[in-house]
Amino acid sequence: WRSSAVGEALGLAAWILSYWLLAGLAINLAYHRALTHRALRLWKPLERALVTVGLPAGTPIQWVGNHRRHHACADLEGDPHSPARDGFWWAHVGWYLPSRRPWVCALYALGGPLRVLFDGWNRPRTGLEHVDLAKDVAADPWFRFVSRPGPYLAFALLHLGATLGGAAALFGWPGFAAQWVAMVLVFNLGDAIDSMTHAHAGEIEGQAGLARDGWVLGLLTLGEGWHLGHHEAPWSARHGRRPWQPDGIYAIIRFLALVGLARDVRVSPTPEPALEPAQELSA
Repeated sequence: WRSSAVGEALGLAAWILSYWLLAGLAINLAYHRALTHRALRLWKPLERALVTVGLPAGTPIQWVGNHRRHHACADLEGDPHSPARDGFWWAHVGWYLPSRRPWVCALYALGGPLRVLFDGWNRPRTGLEHVDLAKDVAADPWFRFVSRPGPYLAFALLHLGATLGGAAALFGWPGFAAQWVAMVLVFNLGDAIDSMTHAHAGEIEGQAGLARDGWVLGLLTLGEGWHLGHHEAPWSARHGRRPWQPDGIYAIIRFLALVGLARDVRVSPTPEPALEPAQELSA
């Protein structure tokens, strides 16, 4: 019995870790570094597969447009999600809804699978102000298809069936509960890049509008938390730009390049000033 229980616990742990890693690859590698900043070029079938896995984060056209707008005016007028200008809850999740009410934002942040259901309807219909900045993404027929309301909702339901349903089928109620908690944690780690790494933006002289690095987020998000380095060189495939800043996503990028699944990897070797908004949007 003990052997069986330990084996099931290890299996569940492996399931949750796999979900966390896939989320990191989908959002941090595909949505962010490949699609938004063109820091590398992924093998197209792999790129499309990873974006499809990460669809609960938002449609690729919407996500890329909003993020490019964020870099064009970080923590200034027009930034879609600046805690320095609009408060923590708006930057964390409120701008998705949209709502500035803390209790609404808190419920949404803790929603996990319920959040996926809501977003399946909401995401393709809101936050579309900056889609014109993602014309290159919209030119891809698959990304254009999955950004439509009907297909997007279908993939949101498929995501729930594969993750929450799969965990329940394999591990019963403990699996269902663990997957729910994992979804809450993973979604909020991504949200924290918008809120926590910009919480003190502009307070250091000469660095107005730049994010801050955070060890916890740097480790738990596989390198995305090294956000100051990212804003210094948004086009770089490596975010952890100092020797003491591990960047798991960049390590994976190097492996993908080695086996021929990634190419044209752009890396900034030393800290440099941030690109001008026009340069970044055209990168």
